[in-house]
Amino acid sequence: MAENERTVSLSWRGIPYECRIVTADRPQTTEPLLIVGGGVQDVHAWPRLERRLTAHTAVIVPKLPDLDDAPDPTEHDFDTFIDALCHALDELGIERVNFLGVSYGAPLAFRMARAHPGRVARLLLAGATPSLNPAMAVLTRDLVERPRRSDDEDLERTTDEVFAKRIVSILLNSAEADDIDKASTVNRMLHRYFMHHAATARRYIASHRLLLDQELYPPGGLDGVPALVFTGEHDQTSTPEEARAVAATISGSTFLLIKNADHMAHLEREAEYADLVIRFIHDRSLDGLDYCTPPERPHTPSSAAPVRT
Repeated sequence: MAENERTVSLSWRGIPYECRIVTADRPQTTEPLLIVGGGVQDVHAWPRLERRLTAHTAVIVPKLPDLDDAPDPTEHDFDTFIDALCHALDELGIERVNFLGVSYGAPLAFRMARAHPGRVARLLLAGATPSLNPAMAVLTRDLVERPRRSDDEDLERTTDEVFAKRIVSILLNSAEADDIDKASTVNRMLHRYFMHHAATARRYIASHRLLLDQELYPPGGLDGVPALVFTGEHDQTSTPEEARAVAATISGSTFLLIKNADHMAHLEREAEYADLVIRFIHDRSLDGLDYCTPPERPHTPSSAAPVRT
């Protein structure tokens, strides 16, 4: 482990989890950046992005509690995750953070900003959508209903291959690949990752079944916290229209799109993604950036995030 990082083992309501913090390469001039993502996240989930971010800010990466490890998984909901995040910050001695919620980490970030606005200095939602992508919802249900892994290695490898292809097809917009940076490279990278980590990924996604049965964003919107909502212009997992609808529920929020990218913009346009995050958490202008669309202010008092149908 590097000298500038530490990992803390934690427990919340009987569920083990852990959190890692990496200090910045220079004196800290803003709150640390807490990153919570979707899909599969452990404490080393963002290595390339992390290297760029820690040149400017400390980064906190938790591995959220796995509800299947709970004594009674049915007793838990979004609040379990939010309480666990607050507990982690308490254990790390951190009062306030900039919170980057990515994909299905976005509703957690939104809900934490609503429940504990004093702990969130700035809110960043990447790839936010009002409700679970239909294809991802089907995949999640399939994983919930699937029996545990068998001893048949050939069967399991075939199952892993099908799973990897399904999830990559959800996360990447193959129809727009010609207009997406590093499309083929990211496709291969994700396929290898999900093949190698198939068992863990399938279990992790299945444990997020609560996303199927609850509103991702509670009614009433959010105010009092500076917010940036963004995604790739070709995102099919959380479309620009859906992300804009989430932004419209947050008073004073800024919305924009990263060009030549889809849901995996942090891999396809890593440098630009990091630059956008660093600019926002340091209160710098987002105007005139050639890698994204002009900033919008979509909020209206009557805005409400629609649900997919």
